Amino acid sequence: MRLPRLPAGVLAVCAVVPFFYIALPLLHLLRGLGPGALSAALADPTLRHAAATSALAALVSTGLAVVFGIPAGYLLSLPRLPVRPLLEGLVALPLVLPPVVGGIAQMAMYGPNTLVGGWAAAMGWPLTGSFAGVVLAQTYITSPYMILSAKAGFEDVPIILREAALTLGAGRWDVFWYVALPLARSALLSGAVLTFARSVGEFGATMIVAYHPYTLPVALWVDFTANGLEGILPIAALVALTTLLIAVLAMSLERRPSSRDGAM
Repeated sequence: MRLPRLPAGVLAVCAVVPFFYIALPLLHLLRGLGPGALSAALADPTLRHAAATSALAALVSTGLAVVFGIPAGYLLSLPRLPVRPLLEGLVALPLVLPPVVGGIAQMAMYGPNTLVGGWAAAMGWPLTGSFAGVVLAQTYITSPYMILSAKAGFEDVPIILREAALTLGAGRWDVFWYVALPLARSALLSGAVLTFARSVGEFGATMIVAYHPYTLPVALWVDFTANGLEGILPIAALVALTTLLIAVLAMSLERRPSSRDGAM
């Protein structure tokens, strides 16, 4: 059955609605970003410490995601990988799983009454209620951004280039390091920036695994429950604006021409 043709204006309206839906609440939020209110919010030592904790933990989480996520993304980009659908579903799981459930799963693994968590606590390295817990929670939820970005970047590298390098005597490591990695660098940079931004904003799993030390999202939640909406509007607006700028940067890096584009 042939579907009825809709006017082009209907399609145009449907196309722009999502952008307005995302932008309008943020624009309304930014109205609270006055210099006086922002200065008062930034003067709060708890928020400053929470912001520093979030940023430092996000750097560590992003570093871990880069070290392990790039090889994982390369593995997923191999066209004849037999278990690829299963691995892709496993990587995507933290993205679709409620973050609180991810935090509960980690508590069941690393909590103080578990084998792993109890041993780490006895050694003086508690994995929950600590900076390490923040990193574990952030990495669990956000590392798929790095892995999937790396996978997409490596899949854009023409297979013929990999096969040609192997034919000329290059080893698997040489193909990865000298062919795939340079050509996928834009996607890798974008994935790292997105992972960092998402790590700074991670809330659900972090609140379960490491309520203390406060990260910025947890501190905002505590402030909201204590003082209501008006008290957190300035700092929430600043966080939203900063995250938007990071997201724009990540998208710009992803679309930057690579050496492959220049060669074609």
